[in-house]
Amino acid sequence: MARLRGKRWQADVRDADGFRLRPTFGTEEEAIAWEDGARWAVEAGSPLPPTRNLTRPNGARDLSLLGNCFDHVWRTDWANLKSAKTAGINAKTIVEHYGRHKRLAEITAADIAELKIDLAETGLSSATVNRKVAALSKLLKVAHEAGAIPAMPAIRWNREEKTKYRYLDTTEERVLLNYWIASGHEDMHDLTALLIDTGARCWSEMRPVRWDAFGPNFSSITFWLTKTGKPRTVPLTKRSRAILAQRKKLMPGTLGPFAGLHRSTMVERWRQMKGVLSYEDVNPHTLRHTCCTRLVLGGVDVKRVMEWMGHSSINTTMRYMQLKPSGLEDVLHVLENAG
Repeated sequence: MARLRGKRWQADVRDADGFRLRPTFGTEEEAIAWEDGARWAVEAGSPLPPTRNLTRPNGARDLSLLGNCFDHVWRTDWANLKSAKTAGINAKTIVEHYGRHKRLAEITAADIAELKIDLAETGLSSATVNRKVAALSKLLKVAHEAGAIPAMPAIRWNREEKTKYRYLDTTEERVLLNYWIASGHEDMHDLTALLIDTGARCWSEMRPVRWDAFGPNFSSITFWLTKTGKPRTVPLTKRSRAILAQRKKLMPGTLGPFAGLHRSTMVERWRQMKGVLSYEDVNPHTLRHTCCTRLVLGGVDVKRVMEWMGHSSINTTMRYMQLKPSGLEDVLHVLENAG
């Protein structure tokens, strides 16, 4: 149903794929007429009625339109990211909200503020809303750099609370490892131990690792395919070296230590473990948090923690530093003596 948005009327129709289209028109009559024609076209399987010229006179893509800009950025940027799925979901939220035919020049700071409110009302956290708006910011920036819009609207970001990372203490770790052994899942035991000892990302780094990624006598491991695109090498603990030597002995001819462990199997075993141990807030990435937390609490400097974990930004590493004692313990005696 057409509605007034600022000084223009916005139509609202979903295409055959369920994608929301929201072109704007100068009058209510034009918007309603387009809606009627679009609905008929969807039902008949015919092309949608045009709203305006969608390409430049020279045939180049008109990045001033939200849908066109999304298509362009997806092909040239987001599709090549390891986080392509998440990037696509965030951007599609924006496209569905405004419609593919929305002119980016029409999106104002007030519109973005309303967008944030709409997203928050669906139950999204402040951090998630920021990620959605970041996708819009990327689209606006690309359009601006291409000269498709004269300027970018101001964006005010939601304040995010410091993340409290879930990690395992030594007792929880022991319980988890013993559970895997008792359940007959030694491969899960070994994978869990290596994830804790290395801080590797489970799905993209440790599970697909091959035997040729290890140093002599399993002294180290190199992750060639990482989230940041930069390989990193970390030394291995005695526990990890012993586990790998045993798996190599028992699994000759395999590509890697966990080559036969399918993701669907892991997910199901992890689901069962949560129910038995009541570890509802623990997932494979918790093991990465555990490694990083132990490095921080052990007094390792932030630069080496960042290098070990493969963080692309020091800001990510600094989030863990909130767990580190602040260094104020040496003045505690002043308050103790005052009593």
